[in-house]
Amino acid sequence: MTVTRERIMGRDIDLNIDNIDELNFNRIVNFVNEQWLEVKRENANVADTQKIAALTTVKIAVELLKLKDLQESISNSYESKIKEFIRWLDEADYIN
Repeated sequence: MTVTRERIMGRDIDLNIDNIDELNFNRIVNFVNEQWLEVKRENANVADTQKIAALTTVKIAVELLKLKDLQESISNSYESKIKEFIRWLDEADYIN
């Protein structure tokens, strides 16, 4: 098990990085920290670091769910178009 210590949301955290390459891991750490800093700036009056961490988690989850919904919408659109194309092919084959 490969473990690395990273500073995430102001805390040093040991993380298992066996299932991710170094480049993506660094992107993830940077993304989380950027989101955390943004939430901290937006909530400068909140001193509770756990609340800031929770707000950061919610912010990231909202973004993830938006992307999942978009992916599902695109997938459904392609599926519909593929079914329509297959129907056209079936009709063309029936005519011949």
